[in-house]
Amino acid sequence: MNRSENFTALCLGLSAVLLLCIQGSALADLTTGDEIRECARGNFPERTSIQFIELKTRDRAGREKLMDARLHWRRDDAGQVRLMIRVDGPQDIKGSAYLVIENKPRDTVYMYLPSLVRPRRVVGGGGSSIWGTDFSHEDLRLLQMRSDALGSVRLADAEVADREVYVVEQAAEPDSESAYGRIVSYFDKQTCVALQTEYFDAADRLHKRLTVDPATVAQVNGRWTAYDLEMNDVGEETSSWIHVKHISLDEDISRRFFNTVQFYKD
Repeated sequence: MNRSENFTALCLGLSAVLLLCIQGSALADLTTGDEIRECARGNFPERTSIQFIELKTRDRAGREKLMDARLHWRRDDAGQVRLMIRVDGPQDIKGSAYLVIENKPRDTVYMYLPSLVRPRRVVGGGGSSIWGTDFSHEDLRLLQMRSDALGSVRLADAEVADREVYVVEQAAEPDSESAYGRIVSYFDKQTCVALQTEYFDAADRLHKRLTVDPATVAQVNGRWTAYDLEMNDVGEETSSWIHVKHISLDEDISRRFFNTVQFYKD
């Protein structure tokens, strides 16, 4: 079984994604929810990141769709993050792209489709599906950026995939237009990678669950990174995966990839 086949059997960016961890191999015991979240943010790139990823989705009938994409990430001098994801295949959606600009109280999002003359700003909440997957642009932002939350509350420690984890709960800010009422994350005590994240809707029903196989977590330039992630929509009974094929950190990336007019161009 090759790596591409293998990842379909693994638990799936978003978180993190693709990038939810901390430097170092063993961590001192953390005491508060905010300390644990800060530990996770410690594995974000210093300045930039490029990820070549596979996105795979499976519907209720078992039909699967596979996409290749590139994810570009940049933090500016003020600490603001911009995230651009662009589809390289299949041909029918090649060139489609999203640009997410970190802002408060809500992010600024632009979408481009090959059928559009120019990029279009996305207005409203971030819960809409990206290219028919179980990931929304809010999910990608939660994996790659800050969290719009009232604070981090530490819950009782637990175990996930035979790993000891810190458990942290966050509630969404009222003005953030979040699709979620609260989020519970389970951070590996050795790496601060979120091995499981549960997303609850406004009625406090479990909406989605993101899982990471610890065997797919590795270090890149001293920062822990999850290479395979799975998002399950509990109500819809569908699943999507992100598999990171290659990642590079803190290399020069053209600013045009994060420009609201040029981000979708080759």
